[in-house]
Formats: sequence, structure tokens, C-alpha cells
Amino acid sequence: MNKIVVHMKNGEIAKGHTNDFSPQKSKFHLTSADDPACKEEIQLENLKAVFFVNNFHGNYLHTDSHDFSEAKVSGKHIAVSFYDGEILFGTSDAIHRKKTGFFLFPVDPEANTERVFVINSFVDSVNIVE
Repeated sequence: MNKIVVHMKNGEIAKGHTNDFSPQKSKFHLTSADDPACKEEIQLENLKAVFFVNNFHGNYLHTDSHDFSEAKVSGKHIAVSFYDGEILFGTSDAIHRKKTGFFLFPVDPEANTERVFVINSFVDSVNIVE
């Protein structure tokens, strides 16, 4: 099962596990990290992004690096700006703005986030970083 942190467009955050997430589907199921008996159906249209993480706690003292030379995954160097002002730096081989979303791989090798499925409907801009 994948450990995920779901960021919704309304600012809410949910943490849990999923085994049926697919970029080709409009929904998936989230089993709560706090209450394994609680399973919720999540609609992609309500989301900002899905963060696939190593653990649910992260390191709040860690400052993400934006040095693309440290990236674990090759691809276009991008900065994704969301409507709420957050900016993510990462790499991606497949930026499809007309699809539901695309995967971004953080540049920081020490980040808790392994990859992010970015939902296009909450993206303000995607910029190539030289």
C-alpha cells in the first residue's frame, strides 16, 4: 500500500494508505492513518495534489533544496505554482495540462516526498527552470 498525504483544494489534508490510486481514474480510496477502520472515497476533482511519502511525520526542520543537480529522477526541471501560492520544484517527463494531472518528482534527495501527483485544475502555472 502507498502512504499518501492528500491536499484538497479547500485546504484540508488527509493522511493514509491507498492501493487503488490511478491517474486514469477519477477517484480512489483512502484508509485513514489514524483509524484503519475508516475508509474514504476521494474524488480527484476535489484535490490540489496527492503526495506519496516515506512517512507521515516528515521533518519539519528540513528545508527543501531547489538544486536540480541533486534530483534522483531525470526529466524537465519545473516549478509548479498552485492557486494557493505554494510552489513545488521537481522533475517530470510528462506534463499534460489537458489531462487530470501529472507526476512530479521532488529535486531534494532528502525530502520525505517520493513523488507528487499534481492536479491540473489547481495549478496556476508550470515553468521550466533552466
